[in-house]
Amino acid sequence: MTETPADDPTDLLWSYLKGFHAVHHMAMGSELGLFEKIHAAGESGCKPSDLAADLGLHAPYVDVWCRSGYHYGFLEAGDAGCFRLAVMMDKLLVDPGDPRNLAPYIASTVNFGSDDLRSYPEYFRSGGRHRFQDHGEDFSRHVGDTTAGFHTVVARRMLGGIPGLKEKLTAGAAVLDVGCGTAGLMIKIAQAWPNSQCHGVDIDHHGVIQARANIATSDVAGRVTVEAVGPDGIDRDEEFDLAVMFEVLHEIDDEIRPSVLKDVGRSLKTGGNLFILDETYPSDLAGLRDPGFNFAVQTQFNELIWGNVVPTIEMQRELFAVAGLKEIAREPIGGIFTMLVAVKE
Repeated sequence: MTETPADDPTDLLWSYLKGFHAVHHMAMGSELGLFEKIHAAGESGCKPSDLAADLGLHAPYVDVWCRSGYHYGFLEAGDAGCFRLAVMMDKLLVDPGDPRNLAPYIASTVNFGSDDLRSYPEYFRSGGRHRFQDHGEDFSRHVGDTTAGFHTVVARRMLGGIPGLKEKLTAGAAVLDVGCGTAGLMIKIAQAWPNSQCHGVDIDHHGVIQARANIATSDVAGRVTVEAVGPDGIDRDEEFDLAVMFEVLHEIDDEIRPSVLKDVGRSLKTGGNLFILDETYPSDLAGLRDPGFNFAVQTQFNELIWGNVVPTIEMQRELFAVAGLKEIAREPIGGIFTMLVAVKE
């Protein structure tokens, strides 16, 4: 009998294969309303047969889905053959208002990310790109949804925690959202700080169209505006007290990133702040296996054909220097993002 070497990577590869199926299991549970229905049942849980009947689904399939969910750790055993949600799964998979909710990200991975990844061999041969804005209207809307849960945290807690900024926002700050997407963050900022005005810019016309619709139906439509920008950039001089870039810096083409940051810096008043929430790529091989960089490494691979380059700490600091900005705060957030704050001196 052949002994398995102590460093045999077979289990590692099987764990990745299992993860692939688990992601699809979660996406299916969200799309079909299974997690939501189980959550509504509370601690006692639901029987698979009742789930199937209530949602109009095929009972034997639902039964296997529930058992698989128990295996993956998404579900726990309830009363008398029922299944209930495991700890925190309501926050992670059901509640759209919770910043920890991953359901939109999971759906985006299955519905859009998988298509990109299947096309990688073609792009690896051609060196071509399929940029963010080339993915279409549904994609732009869906990406806006993936970050929606975090918008309130950024608008209220994170921006309000920057020294001196809370006072500006309370008094009425002019806020620029660079890469505003579908306007979700701007709307939350305007709601959190009723005297402030927000203006968003983006190169994705799909996102701008949806942003205008979202603004029009919000309760802050009079204080939030949006425009599409092109090669000429933002073209504003010392107009804003605050500029925000949420999951945008790494999506700006590497070759034009310095000029974009200069443009943002020019738009800020002296003493104005730039707030960035983004990934930071490791600077060396050791960092590639540091769990703190997991999301950054994953993002770089997943968005490779978009033309995105996730910046290292050295690249971020060089960008600030070129733009005439001084970094005043840097903090890891949730093992996923880096919060960066700079000031225009």
